[in-house]
Amino acid sequence: MAEENTQVVNEMTQEGYNEKVKELNERMNEKRNAISEQIKYAKSLGDFSENAELDAAKEAENENEKAILRLQHEIATAKIIKPQKFIICEKENGQVVDYYICELVGETESDFIQHKISRQSLFAQEIGKHKKGESFKINEFEFVIIEDSPRQITEENLEKARNNK
Repeated sequence: MAEENTQVVNEMTQEGYNEKVKELNERMNEKRNAISEQIKYAKSLGDFSENAELDAAKEAENENEKAILRLQHEIATAKIIKPQKFIICEKENGQVVDYYICELVGETESDFIQHKISRQSLFAQEIGKHKKGESFKINEFEFVIIEDSPRQITEENLEKARNNK
């Protein structure tokens, strides 16, 4: 049986891609140099058998190199996607809890606190099934799409949505 050559595609926005490239450059340059200096200093202390500074510097070096490999892979397999934005109304027990600007992004960019939602998430899949004005439930929470993929979502749009309860 022939083995398929499938490459994992790592979806991310242009902003996310730029962030990954920036982090990779920082890790390959500044962070590597700083760790190298830590290792030199730790070696100057002598007694390698019980040198906690050297152990810590070597561990930092190992973690940094792992991160470099991860970032290189993510960048090499990147597929740039256009982020989708929505204004969502969150309700609990029928009462409006808050309004959010949600952005659907690649999996490695998701950040719950900033309302950046992975396109692979259950929440994103539910959003994809509904249009402006429609609602959907996840557990005890109800969400209503106030705006879907408008040309521009600003805090002003969000404030208008809040005032139109």
